[in-house]
Amino acid sequence: MTKRLLFPLLLIPTLFIAAPVLGQDPGPANVGGDLRGGDVTGAVGGRDNTRVVGTILDSSGNPMSDVDIWYQNDNMPAPRLRAKGRKTGTYLLRNMGRVFSREDYEGIVLRITFERDGHRSVVARVAVQRDGVQQVFPILFREGESMEAQGVRTVLVGRVENKRGKPVKGGGEVTITSGDGEFTATGPIEKNGEFAVILWDAPERVNASFKMTKGGVRDEILELTPSPQPDLAVAQHYNPVM
Repeated sequence: MTKRLLFPLLLIPTLFIAAPVLGQDPGPANVGGDLRGGDVTGAVGGRDNTRVVGTILDSSGNPMSDVDIWYQNDNMPAPRLRAKGRKTGTYLLRNMGRVFSREDYEGIVLRITFERDGHRSVVARVAVQRDGVQQVFPILFREGESMEAQGVRTVLVGRVENKRGKPVKGGGEVTITSGDGEFTATGPIEKNGEFAVILWDAPERVNASFKMTKGGVRDEILELTPSPQPDLAVAQHYNPVM
């Protein structure tokens, strides 16, 4: 069986911790990727470069559009602010200065809830430093749909580099296969050497081949890490050296 599932590259690892949904009403906010919202009591305020990014996926690993996103400081009682996933399934949460308190100004545990009618909500608690970037790849299952995984659900991301740590440019292709040939996934290597491939229900041990258009092939055996939470896909990072 061949799978080809791709989305924009996001390259910073994420810490996921399961948490229950808070039973409180959303606070005033505008819908949009930059999360402009009403004042949050006790927040420091001001602009910064803290971001949470990712792609929202369905149970088959396909990007899901038009998902409502709520976020708040998990360590401080305050209204939630709202965002909206893009039609491509990607999203960007930024302008986090509104929810950083004076007590956790250098870092925050952010509680993010992803919601769509007819689907189970996903709640993720994400540790992120001020001006840092973290990834969340939520999986939205339909109500009543089984969340049991048949294999590893992960996202392989990275950059092809030379021995000096510089990107190998020119583009190419990544091919991921199982030893028995039952699983195959492919994706492009961009001209800057970066790649991102969704691996859905993959075995824990796979063969990875990185083939550059202008010459050069790197073959590796990779161990995939299962997600600690059934409704989140964890990004796995690997930078092959040519």
